[in-house]
Amino acid sequence: MAADPREKAATLALRRRLLSNSCKLFFPEDPIKIVRGQGQYMYDEEGAEYIDCINNVAHVGHCHPLVVQAAHEQNQVLNTNSRYLHDNIVDYAQRLSETLPEKLCVFYFLNSGRNSSSKKGSS
Repeated sequence: MAADPREKAATLALRRRLLSNSCKLFFPEDPIKIVRGQGQYMYDEEGAEYIDCINNVAHVGHCHPLVVQAAHEQNQVLNTNSRYLHDNIVDYAQRLSETLPEKLCVFYFLNSGRNSSSKKGSS
């Protein structure tokens, strides 16, 4: 979370200077600067509302109170990656496995849907 919101031009200049060119923007000639989200909507710095049909939160919406609460509670205990042994990851995998055929019961947890569509064998 930015401490003090910047003007759109300043944010864009910093992004161009500090982020890789491979990190593409939507509408690069005049990108939308999103400052918050709620439910299925995102809002720009001028308050314009956009329906979010692209991001990974579409199934629950931005800032869903149950998701925010669950994340808050978990982050008070532990916030780490899946390379450490921890009960939560196997508990979740077990719950998922109970809903799927046995052939689909090996899991690989990632941080986004983007990773699931990567070429087979690449990392």
